[in-house]
Amino acid sequence: MGKAALQWNDDMLAQLGQEKDAVLAERWGTSAKTVNLKRNALGIAAFGHFQWTAETIALLGKESDAEVAKQLGISKASVVARRTEQGIAPMTGAAGSAFDWTDDALALLGTASDAKVAEQLGLSRLTVYNARMARGIAAAKRGSPKE
Repeated sequence: MGKAALQWNDDMLAQLGQEKDAVLAERWGTSAKTVNLKRNALGIAAFGHFQWTAETIALLGKESDAEVAKQLGISKASVVARRTEQGIAPMTGAAGSAFDWTDDALALLGTASDAKVAEQLGLSRLTVYNARMARGIAAAKRGSPKE
């Protein structure tokens, strides 16, 4: 005979999504799967999951990734991943103005290492990498004549 079904109370339901399912499961003497199923059945997002909206996506590329992350209370890596997924170029420069990716600048992406292209354009290697990735441009082959 299995365990008796977990008796959910208002306090338990209020905690769903406020901590990891596994932490709650251990506290309540049940499995993480049981907590996960209940949370999902109630439409509650997992702990730490950020729901992107049109308003939050609109911030991408208009401010630095670090600033957007701070405003939204999420990691910079999450911001970079979503911005790249959306094909939005990052903010660059000390003044926070976006780099103007001209056709000539775009033509350099993938022709040499990101570090060399960055040096040519006066940008960080990461800015060039993000721009190349956002546009689906492959990295330059190591040891290519263009290097």
